[in-house]
Amino acid sequence: MRPVLVTVSPPDAAQRLLALLEDYFAELAEEGDPATISVEPIDSHRRGTVIYRVIQASWTIENEFPDSRMYIITEDGNRWRLPPPEM
Repeated sequence: MRPVLVTVSPPDAAQRLLALLEDYFAELAEEGDPATISVEPIDSHRRGTVIYRVIQASWTIENEFPDSRMYIITEDGNRWRLPPPEM
């Protein structure tokens, strides 16, 4: 199973996202600007839970770091902007 990957810029926003996802054992996969955060789901059933939590946390990051840029990297390599637009 592949991890959930999120790119985050600036580095301070990446560190804050890591802290928010600590309960999901998020790790810094790649330092830099943007940084890449990796979250390994426990099993395939919890992948959706991890993605949902990443989306929730992205709203906090956007509020605390208005100039931040976040993207979730899909399994096929596409990037989706976080947080998603409101419907």
